[in-house]
Amino acid sequence: MIKNIPIFFIFFLFSFTTYAEENIYQAEYIPLICRGVSYEDNEIYFASWTFAPTGGSGSELDIRYNGDKRLGKIRTTVYSNGDLYGRGKWIGRTASKTYNTLLTINFYYETKKFILVSLFNPDNFHLEGKCK
Repeated sequence: MIKNIPIFFIFFLFSFTTYAEENIYQAEYIPLICRGVSYEDNEIYFASWTFAPTGGSGSELDIRYNGDKRLGKIRTTVYSNGDLYGRGKWIGRTASKTYNTLLTINFYYETKKFILVSLFNPDNFHLEGKCK
């Protein structure tokens, strides 16, 4: 009987460690509807865009300006004060060839200011505006 106690104790301890819940990060925020300006190759355009969570830490950016549409997938962090930070890339080969693939976004909840910058060539494409 005493020989079986260590085995029972190990089994008991193992069953609690394997049942622990996994804490999965979710980027939870109200989808943003924004308006502002797009700077592309020294040209300025009026732009509108949406930024919405897609599940997990992902978000999708949909930008429309000058008859063009750009999509981006962004990994997003939501801070306790409501600010958003994200890094990601354009979707599709056409957009990737036109612009560098890496993007950074910053959204400041208090001022509702949204800024997107193409990391390698911020002068070729960036976006600024306000969101609801």
